[in-house]
Amino acid sequence: MKRFFDGRPALAAGIFWGAIWGMYEATAGYLVHGFVRIPGASSMLLVPFGVFCMIGAVNVARDRRAAMIAAATAAGLKLIDFALPHPTLLHVVNPAVAILLEGGVFVVAARWLLLPERRPTPSRAVVAVLSFSAMWRLGFLAYSQILAVGWSTGMLRDGLHTVPGFLLRDGLLSAAAVMLMVVVIHRRGRSPLSDDPLPGPAGISTAVVVAASARVIVGLLG
Repeated sequence: MKRFFDGRPALAAGIFWGAIWGMYEATAGYLVHGFVRIPGASSMLLVPFGVFCMIGAVNVARDRRAAMIAAATAAGLKLIDFALPHPTLLHVVNPAVAILLEGGVFVVAARWLLLPERRPTPSRAVVAVLSFSAMWRLGFLAYSQILAVGWSTGMLRDGLHTVPGFLLRDGLLSAAAVMLMVVVIHRRGRSPLSDDPLPGPAGISTAVVVAASARVIVGLLG
């Protein structure tokens, strides 16, 4: 397996951080959607962590493509739910699509932020974060309308099931949380994750197995 990842830092970092993201989505997502009844909770707790993982992947690999690989890994782990008893199509596919949209839009935002080459200026950071929050949400709304599949249970279940609630309230809450991370990066002059070593095969395998196990356990719980 080591040979497979040699010379592919984006793949190694993307899968590792995507597994961390998928594990968090499984555990924290279960708690947020099952027990936290505060409007906008998922936007504050789930989306920003996904951005955290994508920033980690990009800075460790020194390659923006790692963000999309991380998103694809996290979305793929979500599809494990199809192997569990009584899967619901919307409950599985919609969050996975949202994660993929986050990854695709983040790659563009990272280019605007000049990650991983340098720290972003405050003005670039504000534009990029707000654009990221708005664009993936608009993409998800377009997906919903085209396929006529309704709202994502993973994204809108805890708040106002309206376009303004999804775009404005949830979008601004998640953007505020993401901005806190960008401020940390700006103040330190580098990503706090940039000195982390590239994960090896053992670390990647462990992260994927733990994330998949968490997905199965949470799925069986309900």
